Amino acid sequence: MDILRALEAIVGPSRVSSEKAVCEGYKYNPWLGREWSEHLRPDIVVLAETTEQVSEVVKAANTYKVPITPKGLLGGGGLAGAFRGGILLDLSPMDRIISIDPETLKAVVEPGCSFYRLAQELWNRGLHLPTPFYGPAASVASSAILPATGYGKTRYGPLIDLVEGFEVVLPSGEITRVGAMAYAHTDFGPFYRYVTGPDLVGLFAKSNGALGIVTKVAYQCLKRPKHFAFHAYHWPREGIDAVQKTIVEATNIESFDIHLNDKYRWIIEGPFDFPEGSHFDITVMATAENERELRGKEEVISDIFEGNGGKYLPGLAGHWYHSWPGAFFAGHPRIRPTVPPNIMSETLGRRGYMFIMDKLMFPATWTKEVYNLHLELVHKYGLDQMPFHPVWDSYPMKRQIMCEQYWVFLDDSKPEQVDAYLGCREEVRGWYGQRGGLFQEPVPPLCPDYAWTNQKSEFDLLRTIKQALDPDDILSPGTFEIGGKR
Repeated sequence: MDILRALEAIVGPSRVSSEKAVCEGYKYNPWLGREWSEHLRPDIVVLAETTEQVSEVVKAANTYKVPITPKGLLGGGGLAGAFRGGILLDLSPMDRIISIDPETLKAVVEPGCSFYRLAQELWNRGLHLPTPFYGPAASVASSAILPATGYGKTRYGPLIDLVEGFEVVLPSGEITRVGAMAYAHTDFGPFYRYVTGPDLVGLFAKSNGALGIVTKVAYQCLKRPKHFAFHAYHWPREGIDAVQKTIVEATNIESFDIHLNDKYRWIIEGPFDFPEGSHFDITVMATAENERELRGKEEVISDIFEGNGGKYLPGLAGHWYHSWPGAFFAGHPRIRPTVPPNIMSETLGRRGYMFIMDKLMFPATWTKEVYNLHLELVHKYGLDQMPFHPVWDSYPMKRQIMCEQYWVFLDDSKPEQVDAYLGCREEVRGWYGQRGGLFQEPVPPLCPDYAWTNQKSEFDLLRTIKQALDPDDILSPGTFEIGGKR
C-alpha cells in the first residue's frame, strides 16, 4: 500500500503496522465491550513521537483519503477507537512534561503523558490538579478534550475548566496554537486562556479529536492545600428531598469534593455496613491552608448536612477517598485496605460485568426525579433481581450540575439480561432526552441522538465548522452524527 510507505517515511518502519495481530490488539475498548470491539479494528496503527510527525501523518491521511483517529494511553483503541477503520494514531510515545512553573501555577505537557505522572510531579512541587477517576492510563490530552472530572470537581468543575491552551494539528495537517499556547513562546509564557478574540480552546473541548489532534496542553494548576478533612453522612430512602437539598447547599459553599451513592454500592464493595434503615450516603472533602480555616469549613459542613437530617457515618469518607482506584490525588501517600472477601468470592469463577447505563448531566435540583426514575425502571425490567442490585453513582459540580452514572451488573452471555438492560436504558434515554438532558461524551457510537437534537442549532454550527476544517471527514469520523448519518 502506498500509504504504508508514506507513513513509514514519516515515523519509521518500526512504528507503523497493518499486521492483523497488531490491529486486533488495538481494537479492544474498555468501555464499549465485545459488541463494539469487533467494529473498531483499525487498518493501520501508527505511533508518533513529535508534533511534526503528527502533522505529516495527517497530511498523508488527507492525500490518501484515509480516516484517522487519535488515542492516548488507555488500552486498546482508547476511549472511542477507530470507529471508521483507517489509521489509529497512538500518541502514547509523546509523554514529556515540558514545563512546570510553581510560581505562575502552569504546566505544559504532551498528550500521551499519564495524568497520574503529571499529578505526582505537581504534588512533589507543592501543586496539584484534580485527578481523573478512571485509573492511571488517563492521558492529559484525553482528560482535557473529553468531559473528564477528578477529585475536586465540585469546586473546580471538569478538567477542561483548568485548561489554558492547546497546541493542535488541524485536519489539514496545519499546526496551530490556541488560548495561552498561542503566546507560549513569549517572555510572559502561557499565562491566560482568554486571549484577544473568541475562546478557541473551547472549540476543541469535547470534540473527540474530530476538529484537531491535541499535541500539547497547558494546564492551570492549583496550590496544594495543607489540610484535608473527610466526612460522610447518611439518610433513609424517604430522605431523598433532604439529600437533594444538601447537595445544592453544599455545592454553593464550594466544597472541594462531594460524592453521592446509594447503599447498593457498599453492599458490593464493602467493608462498611450501613446502619439499619439507611439508603443514601454523601461523602464530602474539605481543604484549607490552616487548621483554623479547616475547623470553620467542617463546622459549616456539619451545619448543612445535619441541618438537613443527615446522620454522621464515621470512617467511610476517609476510606473511600484514599482507596478507590484513581481517588484523591495521585501524588498523595496511598492507603490500600485489604480487599473485602465478599468482592472476590462473589465475582471470581463466574461471568459478570459492570455496565454503565450512560453518563448523564442534569440540574442538581432534578436529583430526586432522576433517582426515582432509575429505581422505578430497574424494578420494571427486573434488574433489581440480579445477584447485585444496580448502583447509583453521582456527584455535583460547580454551577449546580449533577453528573450520574448507573452501574448494572449482568452476565452478557445471557440474552434476557442484556435485553432487560437495553430496554431499561432506552426508557431512561426517552424520559431524559425529552427534558433536555445532556450526555457527557460525544463519542460514537455511544452518543444518543437526543444529545444532538436537544441542541440542534449548536449541532448545525458544529457541522458547518467540521465541513470547513475537514471536508473529507478525515479526523475521528462519525463524531457529529444523528441517527448514524453524517
